[in-house]
Order: sequence, then C-alpha cells, then structure tokens
Amino acid sequence: DPDRGDEAAEIISTFFDTCSKKKNYWKQISDNAIKRVEENYTWKLYAARLMTLSRVYGFWKYVSNLERDETRRYLQMFYGLMYKNLVKDVQNQKTDN
Repeated sequence: DPDRGDEAAEIISTFFDTCSKKKNYWKQISDNAIKRVEENYTWKLYAARLMTLSRVYGFWKYVSNLERDETRRYLQMFYGLMYKNLVKDVQNQKTDN
C-alpha cells in the first residue's frame, strides 16, 4: 500500500534480512515467481482468453442486434463524406482520359 510507507519498508527489510539468513530463500521466491508467471501469463493463455472474449462478444452482437443500426449510420455517413467524392473523382478521371 503506497500510503503505508513505513509498513512497506519493514516488509522489504524483513525480506532482505531473511534472504541473508536463509541460503536458498531468494532462489525459492524467484523460482516460485517464475513458475507463477509461466502458469498464468503466457501468450498461449492470453490468446485463448482473447479468443474466448471475442467469441462471447461476437455471439451477443449477433443475437442482440447490438450496434447494427449504429454501424449502418456510420457507414452511410462515411459514404456521404468520403466515398461519394472518391467515386466522382474516378468518374471524372475516366471521362478526362
């Protein structure tokens, strides 16, 4: 807790004191930390979680009509502002050539 600096300092001091007294304490802590990272924070696990979330989102979007109207309006706006003018430019280039 960043609001309890004295308590944090005591914990850190105790940790270093224990490391100096017990030969393998640092290695034990380090090995366990590496094991925890390898078990919980791999790209494979991250990708699996991301795929699960995307499937859930895709399913709910499909069954609930979520954002379909908004997407349609956005595409119409995009067409009106950007694409329509590009089509005119292409048509003008064809007639100029």
